[in-house]
Amino acid sequence: MRSLSSFFILCFVSFNNGIFCDAAPTLYDFGPGTIGAPMVFQVSTNYGTYEPTFEYRFKFDQFPQYDKTIVKYGFMEYKVTFESAKAGNYSVKIDVLHCRQGFPTYWIGTVNSTFQLTDSLTGTIAVNDDANKKVVSTAEAYKLTARMTYYFGFFDSANITYKWIINDEPQEGNDSVIQHTFSQPQLNNISVIVTATKTNGSGLIQKSGTFNTTLESRAPITNLTVDGPTEVKVFERLQLDCKIHGATPPFHYEYSFRMDKPYSEQITAMKDSNESFFSLIRYFSGKGTRSLKIVAKNDVSSFTKNMDISVY
Repeated sequence: MRSLSSFFILCFVSFNNGIFCDAAPTLYDFGPGTIGAPMVFQVSTNYGTYEPTFEYRFKFDQFPQYDKTIVKYGFMEYKVTFESAKAGNYSVKIDVLHCRQGFPTYWIGTVNSTFQLTDSLTGTIAVNDDANKKVVSTAEAYKLTARMTYYFGFFDSANITYKWIINDEPQEGNDSVIQHTFSQPQLNNISVIVTATKTNGSGLIQKSGTFNTTLESRAPITNLTVDGPTEVKVFERLQLDCKIHGATPPFHYEYSFRMDKPYSEQITAMKDSNESFFSLIRYFSGKGTRSLKIVAKNDVSSFTKNMDISVY
């Protein structure tokens, strides 16, 4: 009994305006629920190769009218619309029990967690369909998409408007998607005001919210120049002065000297730097021609330089 209880550690996950529970001890939080729109508590248990029926006992301290017991095999969800709530943080307790022939047999675990309610719409801004992207290039145009938190189709029939503002400048268009080029290396503050209006029964419901993100735009590397000799004597100092052009730091560069004949040799090094200038200094103990590869990168670009160094 004790081993089963310790194995089924339940986690509580707020998933796109809902909550997900799984045997893995992992917590995700994708934002608060909106008052008047459906919020789904999704619960799943991972019982190895055997998945029995479970009894889920929901208890809301501040909303006892939504307390509910659900007996179900496998994946389960409980949809709740908090109509008369106030914005704030609330608590929920979920007891999970193993069932046999429709009756609870023993306790698996208990989830105690909090969830947040707000009177505003919630959502994110995705960059090229990536909600986690935070760095962009000054040489590209990007698709910005306003994504409302998942309300399970509640606003599908709503009239939705979008007002985009980038660096305090209102943008043209009122669609959920716009194209924009960030032409200067800088921090960019992006927001979109979303308003949804729909008929709900005999009444009208209107919700608004502002989604925000900050993107850092950086210039890409346009060239990598190398100044220095391509021939040196054995044990003579080789210094190659390298310059990254047209880019915004920070930088990462790596280089490798490789030779296959008259014997095999491989020399590699890498470094991070905020400077666009760096020097490669090497000494060689044997004759032969080394192939040199230099790769310079920043978060939005990469540039490669290849050359041969003859040691005599």
